[in-house]
Amino acid sequence: MPKIFVIIVNYKSEDVIGDAISTIEEENLNINILVLDNGSSPGSLSNLYRLKTDNIEIISSKNNLGFAGGVNFSFRYIMKNHNDIDYIFLLNPDALSTKNLIFNLYNMMVGDKSIAAISPKILDMNNSDWCSGAVIDWKQCCVINNPIARIDNNKVDLFNGCAVLLDARKFEKSGGFNEDTFLYFDEAFLSMKFLELGYKIAYFPDQIVHHKVSHSVGNGGALKHYYITRNHLYFFTEYRKRENSYLAAYRRPLKNTLWHLKHLNFACFLLGIKAIIHFHLGRKGKL
Repeated sequence: MPKIFVIIVNYKSEDVIGDAISTIEEENLNINILVLDNGSSPGSLSNLYRLKTDNIEIISSKNNLGFAGGVNFSFRYIMKNHNDIDYIFLLNPDALSTKNLIFNLYNMMVGDKSIAAISPKILDMNNSDWCSGAVIDWKQCCVINNPIARIDNNKVDLFNGCAVLLDARKFEKSGGFNEDTFLYFDEAFLSMKFLELGYKIAYFPDQIVHHKVSHSVGNGGALKHYYITRNHLYFFTEYRKRENSYLAAYRRPLKNTLWHLKHLNFACFLLGIKAIIHFHLGRKGKL
C-alpha cells in the first residue's frame, strides 16, 4: 500500500478543520494527516491539538509562511520524520472531501506514471463549479478555472491547491512551491515546473470536493486582490508566450483594479496599485 500524507495548512480555521479531517478519515488507504498551524495564535494552536490522534500530527510555524511556504515547511518535516512517503494530498482547511477521493485519484495516477499532480472537480457550497480543470489562455494572459471547451484526456495546465494529490518524489525534484508568491499563483508556478520536467497535470471530474471559498483571506478582499495582482504580473511576465508583448500581462490586473475604483472599493484599488508598484520594485513574499 502507498504511504500518503495529507497536508492541511491551517489559517485560524480550527472551527471548520475538524470537518475536513473527518472526510479524510473515511479513506481505504494508509493515510496520515499533518496539520500545520501557520503562525496563528496560541489559542488556535491549543484548539488544534485537541484533534491530535495516532495518525494526526499537529506542528506549528513561528510565522505565517503563506500557502506556498506552509506546504514546503510541512513537506520538509514529513521527509525528515517519515522518509518513506509516496504521495502528499493537499487539502484546504475549509474544504470537504468525499469518500475514497484520495484512493480514486491515486488509482488514476498509478495508471500514468508521468502524472505529477491530479485535482478533482471543486464545487462551492452551493454546488456551483469553482474549478473544473484549470487551463491558461496565453493570449489573454489569464487562468480559466472553468473552461467551456472539452479537456482532452483529462490533461490540464494547472492543478488547484485546494485539493490535489502530488507525487512526493516529483514534488521534491521540482523544488516545491515558489515561496515568493506567499498566496495565489503558487500552483501556477509549480505546475510550470512540472511541465518543464516533462510531467503531466491531470484533472479527475468524477471526483468532488466542496470548498468554502476564501475562508482565509475573505472573498474579494483587498489582500486577496493584492496577491493576485502582484503574482499575476510575476507569472505572466516570466512565462508569457512569444506572440504576446510584455504589456499583455497588465490587461487583467489593470482592468480589475480599475473596476474596484469604479465601484468605490478604495481599499482594493489602492492595494492593486501597490501590487503593481511592488512588482516593479521586485518585492515578493508576504506584504
